[in-house]
Amino acid sequence: MKTIISIIILSFTITFNGQAKIEINDFKNLNNTSWKGTLMYLDYSDGKEKRLPTTMLIKIKNNKIISEIKFPGEPKANSKNTTKIKKKGTYFGNEKVIEKSILEDETLKVVTFFEGKDNNKKAKMYKTYLYSKEKITIVKEVMYFNSDEKFIRNKQEFIKTQKL
Repeated sequence: MKTIISIIILSFTITFNGQAKIEINDFKNLNNTSWKGTLMYLDYSDGKEKRLPTTMLIKIKNNKIISEIKFPGEPKANSKNTTKIKKKGTYFGNEKVIEKSILEDETLKVVTFFEGKDNNKKAKMYKTYLYSKEKITIVKEVMYFNSDEKFIRNKQEFIKTQKL
C-alpha cells in the first residue's frame, strides 16, 4: 500500500513540477481571426517609446501558428511569421516555454525564454503571451547579462475584429 501511495505522489509531483508544455489545441480559438492594435517599442536611438498601429491575421495549420502582421503607416515593416510548436510542446518556435497557465478569465498565459542580442549586447529575453477570446497581448522583456533588471523592449496589444 505504501508503494502505491508513493507512486501516486511521485506521478503528481512529476506532472505538476515538470517542464511547462503547450500544444496546438491551446491556440485553436485563434484560427482564422483578424486583429487590430498597436506595437509599442523602445527606440534604440533615443530610448523613447514609439507606437505604431497594426493589424494581424492568424491561421493555424498543423502544428504551426501563422501570423501576418501589417503596419498601415510603414508597409516595409509588414511580416509573415510561422511559429511551430517544437520538442513535444516545450518550445514555442525557438523560445523555451517556462510557464503555461490559464488565468481566471480563461486567458491563456505562456511565458518563454531565449538568449540572444539586444542593442548589440548579449541578453536574456522573456516573452509573455496572453491570449483571450477577444484580446492578445505580447510583451518582450530584456535583461542584459551584466544586469539584474528587466525592461520592456516591446509590447503588442490587439483586439479581435472578426472571425474569418
